[in-house]
Amino acid sequence: MQVRRKMIGGQECYEIVEAFHHRGKVEYRSVVPLGTDPDPEESLRKHQESLIDVTRALIRLQPLQDADPAIRRKCDTLASRLKDEQERIGLLIDAIERLDDADAGGDAAQPENEETPEAEKP
Repeated sequence: MQVRRKMIGGQECYEIVEAFHHRGKVEYRSVVPLGTDPDPEESLRKHQESLIDVTRALIRLQPLQDADPAIRRKCDTLASRLKDEQERIGLLIDAIERLDDADAGGDAAQPENEETPEAEKP
């Protein structure tokens, strides 16, 4: 696994990718986007801050949601964002651990082969 830089709309964006063999070529699969931060730990910190902000806003508005339909819709939106942030943080933590394991093992540059070679088939 590695961090890859991409240009999207003239802006640098980063993502953690894993390499794999497909039809004799090495291709990359995006595991989790990092946004504009090349450091996965910094991206994780920003997502955790966002999670705290969304949680605080939701706690502040929940007692008022029965009084106004607009506040109820806002609470529903915040609850959805809260769930999305939790999922993104989970993916990011898992990807960072796998990235660290790949760096420690020294096999980060060697993608795993998805197809079994003919010599190993029974």
